Amino acid sequence: MSFGHWLKSLTSFDLIFLVILFGCSIYLSKVTLEMLIEYYDTKKNYSEFRVHYRITPASLLVLGSFYCFLLYNFLSLIFDFLP
Repeated sequence: MSFGHWLKSLTSFDLIFLVILFGCSIYLSKVTLEMLIEYYDTKKNYSEFRVHYRITPASLLVLGSFYCFLLYNFLSLIFDFLP
């Protein structure tokens, strides 16, 4: 089954669940990246010569996809009704 056929076969509950799961994953990735930036700043003692990092959409989506994969696998072990 192709990805398009799989998406069309999902119910509205499945789609809502997957959107909420990906939203939570994006939020977790944002918090993780902010914590890493804050950790780097404290290690450099907020020097004016430190590299100023920012959260880019690519890093947010890659880390969010990784979190989504982990959360989905963890939740699929607990609940049987997941798509």
